[in-house]
Amino acid sequence: SKAPVAVAQNGRRLYEVQVQIPENLIVEEYDRVIVQITHYKEKPRDVMKGVVIRNLGRDHSTDVEMQSILADKGFPLEWSPKIMAQVAAIPGVVLPETGRRDLRGWTTFTIDPYDAKDFDDALSVHRDEKGKLHIGVHIADVSHYVPEGSALDLEARYRGNSVYLVDRVLPMLPEKLSNELCSLRPREDKHCFSVVFALNENYRVTHHWIGKTLIHSDRRFTYEEAQQLIEGQSDPLAEQVQLLNDIAGSHRKRRIAQGAIDFDTEEVKFRLDVAGNPVALEVKERKEAHMLVEEFMLLANRTVAEFIQRKQAQAQRIPFVYRVHDKPDPEKLELFQTYARELGVYLDFSTPAKVAASLNRLAGLARQDPKYKVLQPLGIRAMAKALYSTENIGHY
Repeated sequence: SKAPVAVAQNGRRLYEVQVQIPENLIVEEYDRVIVQITHYKEKPRDVMKGVVIRNLGRDHSTDVEMQSILADKGFPLEWSPKIMAQVAAIPGVVLPETGRRDLRGWTTFTIDPYDAKDFDDALSVHRDEKGKLHIGVHIADVSHYVPEGSALDLEARYRGNSVYLVDRVLPMLPEKLSNELCSLRPREDKHCFSVVFALNENYRVTHHWIGKTLIHSDRRFTYEEAQQLIEGQSDPLAEQVQLLNDIAGSHRKRRIAQGAIDFDTEEVKFRLDVAGNPVALEVKERKEAHMLVEEFMLLANRTVAEFIQRKQAQAQRIPFVYRVHDKPDPEKLELFQTYARELGVYLDFSTPAKVAASLNRLAGLARQDPKYKVLQPLGIRAMAKALYSTENIGHY
């Protein structure tokens, strides 16, 4: 059937569209639908035309509202048959392969939020036969399953990233990959990219190795569970978690002494009931378990960036994307200084080193007196935003 209807675009302007409803799709009055435009107006008297491609239903449940938000912003809600055919052809069994380092004998685990649906990274700790300490930082090797130029690759490029809402994730790759094969789930072999560090007795890195690995996660920890082990709770893996925490703390102290900024900000999180309705607003505490994971991810990221930079310096043109921080806007810094002064905090932003020292001192004040916490998010906004660039300008 055909009928002119008013369609809201981005919730602002209304257009009259002649809509075709496919015979195999049941649509009733007041249903909320997604319409694909098939003909745009070319002349003043032209009529826009479209076809209903999905019926979201008429209820006002959380699920329908969330789907509406995604559809309104242009995110695809379904996967094409071509994509699903490619995914179905991927073997579900992970096998060893030539050129991939086998680390399945190392103690390995993940640490994630309690409500995480997939586990992107893992940590390993291992002592070799000579007693040498090794640490592994792993991320899922997605490229193993997504050949360049394939339908999956092109779809991932189009989507750009996964989209996170309060109660769900719209993944960049289908669930078989995002939640299964490329999720470092416990008691399963997984293909990874890894950075493996050898440490001396002072926890300093003596050398590293970067490459493809095969790992096997022994446990899936939540941040809360890992924190309990750090605080002394008995567990078969307590010693390994505590060792990693000691190493992370040692690296964090050295990093801050070298001019890194410790932004200790608070985040909020909605707790939902089984129907997806918000029932509480919680402040996410940043404890040692969180900083443990952050520290090893920073170490791995920095090591890989330095490795590639050295290759670039040797005239090996390797396409690469760096995470960089540009210089802050002087006007924003001056404005922030003025505001902080009103609260009795005097900051020195004359050099990058003094900026770092001032902001770290502010973080210490905020931990002692809650009234200074209002300054920390303002301090972050005074800094330049992190960007991804093929030009490595470093971190201010």
